[in-house]
Amino acid sequence: MQYTHAITDATVEPKQGAPNIGGNIKAGVEFGPEHRLRCEDIESVALSRRATSFSESSLEAMRSSADILRAAHERGDEIYGLTTGFGPHVKYDADDDIIAQGCGLIAHLGAGWGQLASREVVRATMAARCQALAQGRSGVAVDAALALHALLEADITPAVPEVGSVGASGDLIPLAHVARVMTGDGRVLCEDGSVRAASEVLAEHGLQPIALTGRDALAVVNGTSFMTAYAPLAVARAERLLAVAEDLTGWAFRSLAGRAECLDDRLHEARGHVGQIASAANIAAAAAGGPEDTSRPLQEVYSLRCAPQFLGACRDQLSHARTLIERELSGVNDNPVVCGTVEDPAVLHGGNFQGQQVAFAADAANSAITQMTLLIERQLDVVLNPELNGGAPLLLAWQPGATSGMAGAQITATAIAADVRRNSTPSAVATMPTNGRNQDVVSMGTMAARVAYEQTDRAAAVLGVYAIALTQLDYLRAHGRAPGERVGPPAWLPDVQGFAEDRPLFDDINRLAAVFVQPMAS
Repeated sequence: MQYTHAITDATVEPKQGAPNIGGNIKAGVEFGPEHRLRCEDIESVALSRRATSFSESSLEAMRSSADILRAAHERGDEIYGLTTGFGPHVKYDADDDIIAQGCGLIAHLGAGWGQLASREVVRATMAARCQALAQGRSGVAVDAALALHALLEADITPAVPEVGSVGASGDLIPLAHVARVMTGDGRVLCEDGSVRAASEVLAEHGLQPIALTGRDALAVVNGTSFMTAYAPLAVARAERLLAVAEDLTGWAFRSLAGRAECLDDRLHEARGHVGQIASAANIAAAAAGGPEDTSRPLQEVYSLRCAPQFLGACRDQLSHARTLIERELSGVNDNPVVCGTVEDPAVLHGGNFQGQQVAFAADAANSAITQMTLLIERQLDVVLNPELNGGAPLLLAWQPGATSGMAGAQITATAIAADVRRNSTPSAVATMPTNGRNQDVVSMGTMAARVAYEQTDRAAAVLGVYAIALTQLDYLRAHGRAPGERVGPPAWLPDVQGFAEDRPLFDDINRLAAVFVQPMAS
């Protein structure tokens, strides 16, 4: 097994036993109403380019919903986006030319601002949208769903700006950039970071642009698939980082010969929180076999003694976020929703595109990531402080005064932790009216999910600094520069070198951070 990362060209080979909460990834992903996708399924498509397909039942369900929609239309029902304009223009009639109606929708939504979303996030977006359409409630033409899926399978990644969705009528603007590539009018983000015309890339892959009707264009853009790309990636990453935090905390207990009574399973079972019990067990397992210094205070500082309570609460919070996000991944987040039969069609107009559940879930994940990061930053301070680390040199310098040890790295961790705290403000309550007052309340779920995803990179960097500090403490002991027993790193940790002469730690921090956020390859 190996971790892979994007910061350097090197591949880090960890030893067996690396934390991997989500489990190894399945060989393929099938979209359909009979499947409930997990965060790891979306991540596997985003990162590993696993094969995907529509199930036979999904194709049948999509055909059926298109027939039902057609029956309702032929009956004379008023149908949003098919007989009416879009958004606040719903009171006006649609264009008689259904293709022009679709083109106009994705043209005016081709706005947005800022950097382009990563290829991984956009691939996750397309996977999430395929799963939503596969539920067979959108009335979308099967050819349109297959055209979207063809981009995913051909590894054609639309160029999508990060900013532009308020997470209310779905992720309209990001998904419009995807739809425009389907029609040959948009832009494609290449592996080298360059951007090319979609028409050229489609032609190179032997794909024909598709003409989207007003309803088909709406079915592609009118859902929560951009936020449910960021959100599952954020949760999968955060759970891996939590496992790393638990293992490093256990290593700290071994390194400091800390009092392990606070990890006793009886203590945590008495309280009853599932996450706390699991975190305590994981930390205890990582701390097992280490020395215990009974001259240390009876009660360790909170950042060590209460680590199971803090990290366990984070574990529970992430579990809750996962439940909501995975429910959204396989739900119908469209408008309108097609129900009934051809004989008795029903087209229901509502607001399943409103991303409030994802917004709350992403904020929950963000708060867990933030608290985990702040806890680890405080543990780092313990390891660097002679009053708490058993008398090792200040900032773990080889020769204090002549060398500075971890000083620069700690300042970096502090800056990152401050950035994490600044970005922990909830987004789910940041509603602002827009769209001619049609969208008078919005979820801001896309912003919540994107920020939570970005927070994982920051948290991973602080964990990287902490791993280097624990390595340096062991290194000083190995050379008689610090009291105490050398205990050695966890078996799974990639190679990190201690140092006598001060050296830049930028590459080490970024290398470890990149490793920590990535899933284990099998």
